[in-house]
Amino acid sequence: MAGKDLSDMRRDYIAESIAIENLNPDPFQEFSKWFENAVKVEQIEVNAMVLSTSSVNGQPSSRVVLLKSFTTDGFLFFTNYNSKKGREISENNRVALLLFWPKSMRQIRIEGVAGKIDPKESDRYFMSRPVENRASACLSQQSSILENRDDFDNRVVSLTQSNKEIKRPEHWGGYVVKPSSFEFWQGGTGRAHDRFLYKRDGKSWKIVRLYP
Repeated sequence: MAGKDLSDMRRDYIAESIAIENLNPDPFQEFSKWFENAVKVEQIEVNAMVLSTSSVNGQPSSRVVLLKSFTTDGFLFFTNYNSKKGREISENNRVALLLFWPKSMRQIRIEGVAGKIDPKESDRYFMSRPVENRASACLSQQSSILENRDDFDNRVVSLTQSNKEIKRPEHWGGYVVKPSSFEFWQGGTGRAHDRFLYKRDGKSWKIVRLYP
């Protein structure tokens, strides 16, 4: 296969520069402001975020999950606890999140630790999902080899159409990521991007500007 040169694929950014004094001292408040702006500007999946985990031997892996809520307690997503990400979090709960909004020319990086939420909270969210989603979550052995897709689809349809109440299985639920750092990135002209790092300093947060 012939190689393909991508060196000319670039987009220049024209956003206005951000002054550090205009940032909220609370990164959760700053996140909320950026998120609400993205809701207005972006078209789809504003709450899509890359979750990166790592195995005990240091091999990282990443995938897109959906942010379902955020508070000062952390950032919440749901998944199969037996999936690859679930297994890696059980071995090493240090994770990273990345939200990227191309129209806004912004991204936010978050590092922290992930932990399971109260099962009752997972129950409430699970029962709010469409019945097809619940059936799939019950039957999926996420990240395992699927030999027959038709068989799986048929079993999902059968469970969906049955009269059984589809309750949350123990292997499915929520994680909350409690941040230890935030990085806010705003695209700038000539690759002179604005980058601001929030790091915990006792009970407060320290903000520094980073090189582009």
